[in-house]
Amino acid sequence: MEIPVIDLKGLAGGDEERERTMAQLHEACKDWGFFWVENHGVEAALMEEVKSFVYRHYDEHLEKKFYASDLAKNLHLNKDDGDVLVDGGDLADQADWEATYFIQHRPKNTAADFPDIPPAARESLDAYIAQAVSLAELLAGCISTNLGLAGAAGVVDAFAPPFVGTKFAMYPPCPRPDLVWGLRAHTDAGGIILLLQDDAVGGLEFHRGGREWVPVGPTRRGRLFVNIGDQVEVLSGGAYKSVVHRVAAGAEGRRLSVATFYNPGPDAVIAPATAAAPYPGPYRYGDYLDYYQGTKFGDKAARFQAVKKLFS
Repeated sequence: MEIPVIDLKGLAGGDEERERTMAQLHEACKDWGFFWVENHGVEAALMEEVKSFVYRHYDEHLEKKFYASDLAKNLHLNKDDGDVLVDGGDLADQADWEATYFIQHRPKNTAADFPDIPPAARESLDAYIAQAVSLAELLAGCISTNLGLAGAAGVVDAFAPPFVGTKFAMYPPCPRPDLVWGLRAHTDAGGIILLLQDDAVGGLEFHRGGREWVPVGPTRRGRLFVNIGDQVEVLSGGAYKSVVHRVAAGAEGRRLSVATFYNPGPDAVIAPATAAAPYPGPYRYGDYLDYYQGTKFGDKAARFQAVKKLFS
């Protein structure tokens, strides 16, 4: 089963080519909730610079700390001694085999809070993010057009001023991938997520239509991976749905992930464009996010209903 690939070059073509590309994007959002994009406007050289920075930063600042963590120590002891020092089921529900940090870019840039990121790397990150935001806004505009959302009801206006941040993650080789996930199954709270990931090691999986887990292979041909979050589902009244996804831990190789989130600002008011019974709204996105923090790995439908009762 092939994940859709959208060639965004078609958006700048003639009427027929643009219409075809818009239709492909609509079908990908409606039927999948995730897809690849190519000719997306983010420079290949910048993508490589960001990936090189993430690898270096992990090697120099994160790897030793990660393997000194209780999680890593327990799993290594399980492997070496054959003794079950932690309950596998409990561990799979409570921990993720990932080394991560998060940098906010909009409206505030917190890169300066990381003194171990050199100025040259910050410049590359800033340039990459500027292009990623332009891509996110392009996709947001196309999604709004496809949904018939105009003006304040459109994604860009509804999210304004947007919150943009990036989760940098490394998934190292795991001694006991049978006991833990790289990242447990969840949907994303926000809007549009752009993923720059490894070009050699896989592990990301999306659950499509309640039927099966679809593996997202390593990146090819400079593509970026896109998925939609809970707020796009709410705005669309369920026409587009956020999709549950997870990362499997692997025994060999390490997987890189740079996920940039184009989300509503905390005071943005989100509501479905039409009265849709299963969906909450209007509510402050900040309130939704606060509730999400404690229910991220729970049932999305139950979260929507709780937010509807608490904040709508």
